[in-house]
Amino acid sequence: KLLLKFLFVFLQGSKGNLTEEEAPLGLSLMITVGSMILSVYFLIWQTYVLKADVIINAVLLFTYGLESVLQVLAIAAFI
Repeated sequence: KLLLKFLFVFLQGSKGNLTEEEAPLGLSLMITVGSMILSVYFLIWQTYVLKADVIINAVLLFTYGLESVLQVLAIAAFI
């Protein structure tokens, strides 16, 4: 499931970037925000968290943040 969600976000972002349309990039940004919320849930509110979970989620949140910033810049450039 996670792989399919990642592929969906990647394809929506790529489609919006190639066609220079804001709607697919906006949809990809909303899905990324939802993924960030789930990552924070797994990091903070999960009952039992291993050190490896903390490291993996920190890297994941960093990449989601970078992706979000780049998507906002792309949307601003296309407007």
